[in-house]
Amino acid sequence: MKLSSRFLRHASLLFVDFPDNESLTQIYRTFNGGIMKLFPHLKGETDVITEAMIDLFTACQKKFTPDMQPQYFYSPRELSRWVRGIYEAVAHVDQGLTREELIRIWAHEALRLFSDRLVEYEDVEWCSNKIDEVARELFPAIDHEAVLERPLFYSSWLTKDTRRVNREELKSFLSARLKVFYEEELDVPLVLFDQVLDHVLRIDRVLRQPMGHLLLVGDSGAG
Repeated sequence: MKLSSRFLRHASLLFVDFPDNESLTQIYRTFNGGIMKLFPHLKGETDVITEAMIDLFTACQKKFTPDMQPQYFYSPRELSRWVRGIYEAVAHVDQGLTREELIRIWAHEALRLFSDRLVEYEDVEWCSNKIDEVARELFPAIDHEAVLERPLFYSSWLTKDTRRVNREELKSFLSARLKVFYEEELDVPLVLFDQVLDHVLRIDRVLRQPMGHLLLVGDSGAG
């Protein structure tokens, strides 16, 4: 909407764009440096993990635009959420955090922030491949196949802190609780399959975030 000159005589407007990549690097290097202070042996990873975050953020921002889907809007908030997610996953870890586990957490948070909002399967695949590409380029000298192996599951369900878990542990945990739920509430057995498990973990993660919100879209009657 164009504002009239009569209005602009009385109200000054100041437009501030998002920071450029150099400024983003400086900002999030500081945040990541604060996290790495918890692990002195990983202090040298501060610059490279920041570069990896900015590179992937920039690539997704260019690839996916609001013209394609309204939710394809990427701002520095994603980087802030990324830093917060990494911190939550490592805050209660002892000094034994390895470089490989740090990179795996980096990749997990990237999938949650960028891949989960995508609509088309080919876009999801592109994003997943881009994460692997950036990791292989900027994090050398690790077993990429093992570190980036899917699925990437982190949850606080099995312990009080966010931890890496595998699918079978989660299935066992959820199956026991679903059994109690349908015996007390529904009187109808519920089936737990892999896609439901993935979805529930994502929903739980979003709702635990400050001001977390999400839009769930599925077939009619799917719940």
